[in-house]
Amino acid sequence: MKQKRILILMTVLLLLLISTSAVLAQSNGTVVETDETIRNDIALFGEDLTVEEGATVKGNVALFGGNATISGTVDGDIVLFGGNLTATGTAVIDGECALLGGSLTDDTEMGINCTAASFGENFAPVFSELAAQFEPPAPPEIPDIEIRPPSAARQFFGGVAEAAGQTLVLALLAFGVASLLPNHLNQAESAVRRQPVTSGAVGMLTAVAVPILLVLLVVTSAILVLVCIGILGFPIVFLLAVGFFAAMLFGWITMGDLAGRWLAEKMNLQNRSLPVTAALGTAALTFGIGLIGATPFMFGEGFLTVIIGSIGLGAATLTRMGTRPYPFHAGYNPREEEPITENPDKINSILETLPVEDVDDLKHS
Repeated sequence: MKQKRILILMTVLLLLLISTSAVLAQSNGTVVETDETIRNDIALFGEDLTVEEGATVKGNVALFGGNATISGTVDGDIVLFGGNLTATGTAVIDGECALLGGSLTDDTEMGINCTAASFGENFAPVFSELAAQFEPPAPPEIPDIEIRPPSAARQFFGGVAEAAGQTLVLALLAFGVASLLPNHLNQAESAVRRQPVTSGAVGMLTAVAVPILLVLLVVTSAILVLVCIGILGFPIVFLLAVGFFAAMLFGWITMGDLAGRWLAEKMNLQNRSLPVTAALGTAALTFGIGLIGATPFMFGEGFLTVIIGSIGLGAATLTRMGTRPYPFHAGYNPREEEPITENPDKINSILETLPVEDVDDLKHS
């Protein structure tokens, strides 16, 4: 009995998915006439159904708020919600029969095996039985595992170790850049000294615009690949990404060298070479910011990184990675590889070798 009720209810749920418009078109409204055969399911909402003697329905029948009078053959299940079923003496129902909130009038000789349930006490167990059949098994018990956050000391020493690793890598990189590209580094540092605000603004705009441009290029390149035009866009994306990353590193080393020059002046180490001051300043800058981030209850690491990185990136952008000065000065010749600048130290050393009279004449001239 339990399996039968569940089967009937599942049939009801299946009939809810029937397309009623096509069924009603074939059934000529709500009447299946004599000698007519419906090879489909029938579902009606708020209407009565009559299957005349000699008519055949080869499918399931579901009525919601309507009555059914069966005098022909129904080769399927019949389910009525809130309606009455009348089976005349010539009615033949080959499937299951269920009445939910209605009554049955059975005039057949053999009798119709039909299950009736009210919407009260008799109907509720049907859903509970169905729920019990599909109730998932209880999940296995998982032992409680206490996850403890790392202690403040562990976080501190872990952050210090990470900052030390980054410091070592960037210091070696700064030493190499200052050794190979000293003039480029000086050009970028000059832009920072002369136009720090402009460098910072340009750096922030570059940090925002380049990633957006990279995303647009990736989407465009993917579209070009889909339409079989080619993969030319992806090398451009790769080169732009590498250039952006190189500019950020160059800008950070530029700011590190400025910090190194300041430290050398404070520590009376003015005679140190450019690679040494660049490595020293980059290491101090990187480790100092990393130490702030590793120390509990201290903040400002992200803000300092953004400000310092933006100024350095802006200087690298304005000077095209140190290949030209910014702002331009009168002695700059863009067609030459190096700008034509005056060196005050050399001029003063030459003037000191001349007699005093000649120096006075040069100054007056």
